[in-house]
Amino acid sequence: MERERLIVAVDFGTTYSGVAFCHSTQDGLRNSEVVSTWANNGVAPKTPTEIRYFADGKESLWGAEASLPCERRQAKDPAPVYSRFKLLLDPTIYAGVYADRPKPWSFRRRLEDLKLEDSTSIKLPPGKTAIDVSSDYLKLLYNDLMNHRLRKRYPDTLDITPIEFVFTIPAIWSHKAQEATRYAAKTAGFSSRALDSLSLVSEPEAAAMFVLQAMREKNFSRISAQKTTLQRGENFVICDCGGGTVDLISYEVEEEYPKFRLKESAVGTGAKCGSSYIDAAFKNFLLEKLGSDCKDESWFQKLIENGSTLMKTFDSIKRSFGQTTNDIWFLELGTEVPDNEEAGIVDSELEFTA
Repeated sequence: MERERLIVAVDFGTTYSGVAFCHSTQDGLRNSEVVSTWANNGVAPKTPTEIRYFADGKESLWGAEASLPCERRQAKDPAPVYSRFKLLLDPTIYAGVYADRPKPWSFRRRLEDLKLEDSTSIKLPPGKTAIDVSSDYLKLLYNDLMNHRLRKRYPDTLDITPIEFVFTIPAIWSHKAQEATRYAAKTAGFSSRALDSLSLVSEPEAAAMFVLQAMREKNFSRISAQKTTLQRGENFVICDCGGGTVDLISYEVEEEYPKFRLKESAVGTGAKCGSSYIDAAFKNFLLEKLGSDCKDESWFQKLIENGSTLMKTFDSIKRSFGQTTNDIWFLELGTEVPDNEEAGIVDSELEFTA
């Protein structure tokens, strides 16, 4: 008889990360629990994949707490926030169609004048690799998960229950990137207990299994009631649009009963063109528009930092784009900027068109 174990799914994402768990004896999506509260990170189904280091040896901040601007944290420490570092686990990050495009000399000169980095580039702390930062972040997540979430949920049995950790990875992840992810997770503590194990599954495959299970249980409201299951031999396409990567993969239903099985209809593909690249392009767009009016490095940095009023406004525009009749917005710049009608700046507002 197979020993009962705890299955913990970890979505280590480029922009957000999440965790869900259930017992191996449980069946059905309703028995799966999604972690929705995080220590010092508020209530949300996912927490930002961000970490903030401090030079004085103070414990690093992670998730939503790391994202808070200094003013809201009531702190004077301007320690930088590191994000999108997961993408650097793949050594082909800057290769291919979606590689960084060369910027005009005038734009690069402006960055140098303001001592700013190109927003499309991904920064790492001095002396640390992408694996180091990923491991540091995952260690904080692991400790919170084990000591607060699972310990409270299973106070009497957690220490004697084997845990099977399942990490999702992009379909386009190379073998090197897969091993880097596995190494970072293990170094962080996942499967460090003798009873525990760790495995990887592609993100679109995990998404496919969830949607198909939801169709069978008829508890996924966004799926048409006319189609509640897929038959053997039928094909379907999954498009998984994330913060860093977009994966596209097609499957064929190989077996329905007694065990549901899939096989790839064609080799999966994808690219590093997720929503975080849209945010980065917007920041560079701002720098180009503001031009010589961008006199203060700290002002511009506050303007574009994660969690700022301007970036929240842009995020709202981005999410609703194509779903409203709006084709023009006016973005408040938060400080007095000289009018520049050619650049669309009037009364310290920037005209932003569809």
